[in-house]
Amino acid sequence: LDLLLCNSMACLLMSWARLLLSLHLASATLNVPTKEIATGVHMPVVSIGTGGLERNDTATIVDNWLTLGGRGIDTALIYKNQDVIKQQLANLAVPRDQVFITAKIPGCNSAEHHLETDFKELGVDYIDLMLIHFPRFGDCVKTWKVLEDYHRRGRLKAIGVSNFNKSTLEPLLAAATVRPHVNQIQLNILMHDDDTIAFAAANNITVEAFSPLGRSGHSGDVPHNAAVEAAAAAHHVSTYQVALKWILQHGHLLTFQSTSQEHQKADADLFSFTLTDQEMTTLDQQAASSSFLV
Repeated sequence: LDLLLCNSMACLLMSWARLLLSLHLASATLNVPTKEIATGVHMPVVSIGTGGLERNDTATIVDNWLTLGGRGIDTALIYKNQDVIKQQLANLAVPRDQVFITAKIPGCNSAEHHLETDFKELGVDYIDLMLIHFPRFGDCVKTWKVLEDYHRRGRLKAIGVSNFNKSTLEPLLAAATVRPHVNQIQLNILMHDDDTIAFAAANNITVEAFSPLGRSGHSGDVPHNAAVEAAAAAHHVSTYQVALKWILQHGHLLTFQSTSQEHQKADADLFSFTLTDQEMTTLDQQAASSSFLV
């Protein structure tokens, strides 16, 4: 229809570009399942991260992920890249209801100001999942009440926290009208806070892992762990895939980082194999400790 209505070369070129883009997106190969984290809110079990060391490559990360068919995007106010995500969503013309955006306010102060900044920078009327990034900088119970209000009004479809452990979750839950739908924590084969994970399960809070492959100077080198390498060889997959699959088989969600479209596609190919019970048990035992880092 756009082509028929065009009356200039510029219009024709723009319409052709949109048509080619829509055909390209329609041929996307990645099909990530979802999990219901709140009533009627279905979140992709794998999202692409845009913070950390690769945040300067946000445009490339988002473009590659969406073109592959990925739909979960993880960002935060402190990443200072939300305007780039807004632009990439506009460039690719992906319908808003086909993208799941996780955003974060920095901590427990100035909640309304930070939320409105998120909406403005992302250029959206609602955000799928909003997290309190860290349990610090103020009164987290008071901040949670602000998130509950935005959730009640439909501007936040789901609400949660990040970097909270059992001791910081308990007072928030005691005062909450709406339970946190998600707790995003550092979680991988070499580091898992089992007390916090169990507490989340007991309170119907979905756990989402960040740094699923470990972090230098923190949890160690997950991909080169001997047990991970053995499982990868047995299933003819990469060690990265084993590390991420272990998280998903425990029923958790995850967000990972990669700039390369080739690596994104390979790392997110997690649904063609299943780790055995023995492999899961062995991998469970690789953690040096259950310490929790914020």
